[in-house]
Amino acid sequence: MHATKLCPVLLAVAVLALPALAGDVPDYSTNVLVTFEVGTMENGKDVVRKTYEMIVNANNEPVEMSTGARIPIPTTTFNTSNSAGSNVVPVTSFAYQHVGFLANIRAEFNEDGTIRLRGRIEDSSLTGTPAADGRPFIQSMDQQISATLTDGKPLRINRVDESDTRSFFIQLQAERLDEAGERVAKN
Repeated sequence: MHATKLCPVLLAVAVLALPALAGDVPDYSTNVLVTFEVGTMENGKDVVRKTYEMIVNANNEPVEMSTGARIPIPTTTFNTSNSAGSNVVPVTSFAYQHVGFLANIRAEFNEDGTIRLRGRIEDSSLTGTPAADGRPFIQSMDQQISATLTDGKPLRINRVDESDTRSFFIQLQAERLDEAGERVAKN
């Protein structure tokens, strides 16, 4: 190859490599550790706090986390068409509902170093008192999110007041991970 044809190629490679040679490119992976805290407060104090963590690749691909149980919900109908005389036959069927924690999250890095999270978070639980017909009573908090977080700083994104003394909340925190999967310390 002629030297005049090779020079533009070498120049282009050198220009592309300059930021890496100068140390301007951080040595981060594209992974983010996302921590979800879901809790209940009574009289301003935490009484229940559940923590969930998941690693999300910050390439804006969705990641889902689901933990909990499928709870049977009975439904009873009464069949009178096949009964002889005045007999009514109860028929019970079950539908199953997920109860627990569910998160479907996308993450990406902003140019200013903040972390953008988008998606949906749901937390549900059985209450101690079933409904009058015996079916379980399920308490649920469902939140669509679009939040920009500073690396390592928690952000409370939701608070629902059930009464004057009791409330529920969801708090998020996102932290960059290095290539080894360790948290990146901020300066």
